[in-house]
Amino acid sequence: MFWVRYTPGMTTKSSTTRPRVAAVNRGQMVLRSCDIESLIDAEHSARSIWELVGRLDLGLYHAEIASVEGRAGREHTDPQLLISLWVYAYSRGTSSAREMARQCEYEPGFQWLCALEPISHRTLSGFRSDHKAALDHLFVQVLGMLSAEGLITMERVTLDGTKIKANAGGNTFRRKEKIAAHLQLAREQVRLMEEQSAQEERMVKRQASAKRRAVRQRASRLEAALREVERLQREKKQDRSTFVPRASTGEGGTVPSYNVQLVTDTKHGLIVNVEATTDAIDYRQLEPALHRCLQTTGRRPQQIVADGDYTNHASVPAAANCGVDFYGSWQASWRPGEHDAQGRSAPFQASAFHYNAEQDCFTCPAGETLTHHAVLNREHGVHTHVYRAPKKACRACAYCNECAPPKARPLWVRSITRIEQPAATTAFKAKMATEEAQRIYGQRSRIAAFPHAWIKERCGLRQFRCRGRLKATMEATWASLSYNIMRWFSLRRRQNLTEAALTPA
Repeated sequence: MFWVRYTPGMTTKSSTTRPRVAAVNRGQMVLRSCDIESLIDAEHSARSIWELVGRLDLGLYHAEIASVEGRAGREHTDPQLLISLWVYAYSRGTSSAREMARQCEYEPGFQWLCALEPISHRTLSGFRSDHKAALDHLFVQVLGMLSAEGLITMERVTLDGTKIKANAGGNTFRRKEKIAAHLQLAREQVRLMEEQSAQEERMVKRQASAKRRAVRQRASRLEAALREVERLQREKKQDRSTFVPRASTGEGGTVPSYNVQLVTDTKHGLIVNVEATTDAIDYRQLEPALHRCLQTTGRRPQQIVADGDYTNHASVPAAANCGVDFYGSWQASWRPGEHDAQGRSAPFQASAFHYNAEQDCFTCPAGETLTHHAVLNREHGVHTHVYRAPKKACRACAYCNECAPPKARPLWVRSITRIEQPAATTAFKAKMATEEAQRIYGQRSRIAAFPHAWIKERCGLRQFRCRGRLKATMEATWASLSYNIMRWFSLRRRQNLTEAALTPA
């Protein structure tokens, strides 16, 4: 810093001249050359995805392309490009086709993949929700490549489900009568559209066909909804559980959702199977998951680990019949307390009655014998045996007020139930009591929860973009495919770094 003496009348430089700065002209047109290969570096994930997809068999996708060489027709977008775009998009947390189309204009990875050519969001959206058989075959091919490298062994897998919001509002759930009325209106609209098709020839053909397609799709969705309501009504007669899957919003409410089931291999946490179900609970999902594993990988796992929602009298024998060693947490339906539901104190609860296995009877605290009365047959080989005391003995008992409180007094007779479990359940509970089984089950949470968290956070799949269970399953498959591929790249980088560290300089 230095000082300049100022005298009256002196003129400074700033008062006579202005600094020269470059003007920002955003209205000019610029013609710029671009080297597409230099948009991304050599290690960019878009290059790896393009190379991997190029090694897969895309014959099922190519078979559905009507335009062939030597005949008239517009060129079809390369399926390798569309697959690579969707895998790359989900790895960046983008699940919207419109957002992908926008990012293809400025994001380097998307620009490199599509070679600066614009991609319509309709093309992207239609490709994601179509070609289910080809998508399943693509997923299986990636699993085969992972298995060939020893990254998937199927020695032990975990099964877990999570709720993902459906692309529907709560007011879309209607009763059977309303759905039938809407379906009748939709069919009438389809008939009118077909009659007016001749008059609409003057309109743009694409707009006319799009309107007819939208009406037919609405009628198809209503027919599927009507069939689903009839199925749920039939099943509800046999099961009282909730059949409309809903997920908590975190704000005190619930929204329509799908229950997405993931089977994850425990060696490297790779997904081997995915399915979006309409069951709100996981009670019936273990056996179907084992069958899906057989379809996708050609074999069932040696061991499967699942939480208490899957552990029941149906799942345990089902896993045993499939030759799969099942590890789960059995949820006790009743726990002893100071008082039971009828208000009895601990000395007169069912746990205080002594059971004599040889004579098949119970003895109450007053010394009376409760003999076998009936057998209630339940599903899956579970039998409930009912034991009752003589009516005269209960009415004259000195402990009647304590053993038969006002809530249970109208019967004036004490009864006890004993549940006889199938042999598979007894063996399962004995196995889960061992330290080795508890150690295996203790690994479940960190392996099973990670893919769900990755799909929701990294892929941004907290709500499905597509409608219908079939398309929701396809969308979950796309996210799982992206997860497996990105996980594969991560394992390869880790292996390369390890080999480089062990290689002598």
